[in-house]
Amino acid sequence: MIKFTGTPSSDGIAIGTVYLIERELFRLPRYRIEKKDVENEKARLYEAIERSKEYFRKIKISSKNVITAEHAYIFDAYLMFLNDKKFINEIVNYIEKRLINAEFAVSLVVNKILKSFRDIKDEYFKERKYDFEHIAIRLINEMAGKNSDNLYGIGGNNIVVSNDISPSDAILLIKKNIKGLVLEKGSKTAHTSILARSIGIPAVVGVNSICDYVDNDDFAIIDGFTGEIIINPDDETLKRYREREERYKLYIDELNKLEDATVKTADGVDVNIFINVEINEEIKLSNRYNIKGVGLYRTEFMYLANSNISEDEQFKIFKEAILLNGDKQITIRTYDLGGDKLNREKPYDKEANPALGLRAIRYSLKNRDFFKKQLRAIYRASYYGDVKIMIPMVSGIEEIRETKRIIDEVKNELRLENKPYNDIPLGVMVEIPSLALIANLVAKEVDFFSVGSNDLIQYTLGIDRGNENVSYLYRPTHISVLMLLERILKAANKNNIEVTVCGDIASEPKYIAVLLGIGYRNLSVPPAAILRTKMIIRRLYVNQCKKLLSRLKTRITAEESELELEKFIEKNVSGIYFH
Repeated sequence: MIKFTGTPSSDGIAIGTVYLIERELFRLPRYRIEKKDVENEKARLYEAIERSKEYFRKIKISSKNVITAEHAYIFDAYLMFLNDKKFINEIVNYIEKRLINAEFAVSLVVNKILKSFRDIKDEYFKERKYDFEHIAIRLINEMAGKNSDNLYGIGGNNIVVSNDISPSDAILLIKKNIKGLVLEKGSKTAHTSILARSIGIPAVVGVNSICDYVDNDDFAIIDGFTGEIIINPDDETLKRYREREERYKLYIDELNKLEDATVKTADGVDVNIFINVEINEEIKLSNRYNIKGVGLYRTEFMYLANSNISEDEQFKIFKEAILLNGDKQITIRTYDLGGDKLNREKPYDKEANPALGLRAIRYSLKNRDFFKKQLRAIYRASYYGDVKIMIPMVSGIEEIRETKRIIDEVKNELRLENKPYNDIPLGVMVEIPSLALIANLVAKEVDFFSVGSNDLIQYTLGIDRGNENVSYLYRPTHISVLMLLERILKAANKNNIEVTVCGDIASEPKYIAVLLGIGYRNLSVPPAAILRTKMIIRRLYVNQCKKLLSRLKTRITAEESELELEKFIEKNVSGIYFH
């Protein structure tokens, strides 16, 4: 029996035989060309682009039978990259100026893009580097006349183990009804992981060198909760995991019953659930799961897909999102660019501490025309539904007032151009302690609050939770964090404005109890967490949550608070969710 550990990326327990996909060593053709061959190389590139687009279009169509439509957007993203004129023109420029073959030019341009990802800390954006890698490999293979790996031998009892799997190959594997997936590369936010979660296939990624130690037909167990992989388990271990597999199936059956369920606590208190989305297709879940709408619409993805996106293109995307959302509320967050986010259109000097540098609203205010282009698109789209606008990374009232002045300019321009729009609520993401401390003053300036708990906790405790050396200090029940969360809610209630929590703690089962105890009644969560959040809320009593909060506030250390919370969860919740 051999054990490996990686990053759990899709919940579940899988038991089956190993199917090892070993990628052959990738050989990149590199050679000089004559001037007379430039047009021929460009033609090879254009043909490869068209064949790749056709391939991804076919994969998207075939994926409709195996994944929900809201997850097929992944292939739309690939198509957007392949339609990006800046990306294509840069490759052509390398061919023309350097007189090199098309494959080499593709690799140079993509490697240049990949370097931009090195300092990115945001996990979702960091993992987009694999998308560029997959696109480059697809283009180069098309020019070489190569197809995907032979996957015909895979059956329904297989656990696939590989160095890496592209989303398009993942679709082919899903159609084979594989039981689980183990990868040496990737993370929870890589698109292959997103697909695995969408279909409910247990997956573990980031498992170093596992391909060197397993063979076809080895017996394997995947624990998608802990990230543990067990090869050729003993009888006792196998029996234990068979029992867990059955428990998990029952848990999923119970979750699926909650799709249409309303959200009330066990003692009848209403709680509003919203969804966090990255792209329009995810909005369909808002209707499918009977929730209140979109609590956080991130806009960075459209910029990443097209760094020179126009106002009209943004308007079309926003309009589509609003129409998909029907009569429900949608809160659009302005760009959170700069810092650790990719920024190709308006690069700026490298900063020693980008997370605390020129990012989000600071970046937008410094690049006024860029900001106005986005605001105009949002306001034009607001005519079609119930829209709110939210600005991130606000540290003081000056930034709010300056944003208001720009919004007034935008509205005046639209009036003069006879372009319809609605007057829409303006809110702030409370994620910096300085803003939380003056929340009562800020509440008089805006229409609503959204609590960005991830950054609020990190900045309050002075730690980077992605840094394994200090991640143990990331404790949302630290008394200072609880005090700030109470302060924010009190200010919102006093000034009669809404407040929503949209960070990770809104969907983590044990912290939901804390938020309910404080008094929060609006939670915005990722799509995969909607049903679980419903289940937890429906089993909790607000009165018990309030008593829990009182006990937490008497604990001197954060460690003591966490232990107290664990006891509460074990007593009140552990029996109704699988963990």
